[in-house]
Amino acid sequence: MSDNGCVKKYEVISIEPTDLANHWVINYRTANGLTDKQSVVAIDSNDAFIVFRNQMIRETKAKVKLIKP
Repeated sequence: MSDNGCVKKYEVISIEPTDLANHWVINYRTANGLTDKQSVVAIDSNDAFIVFRNQMIRETKAKVKLIKP
């Protein structure tokens, strides 16, 4: 599945585990330079990255769908 460039709007800065089992915090920078955090449930840091990427793709596609008539 192609991300169609949707994820290129985000740069992952770090992926850190939390004290809760299978919860990860992803720090990322948006294309306009703002930093933000996202929490995901994943098995490990690689899975956390994939979950985050897929979530950002879904959000971007949903925004595009709202804009198109």
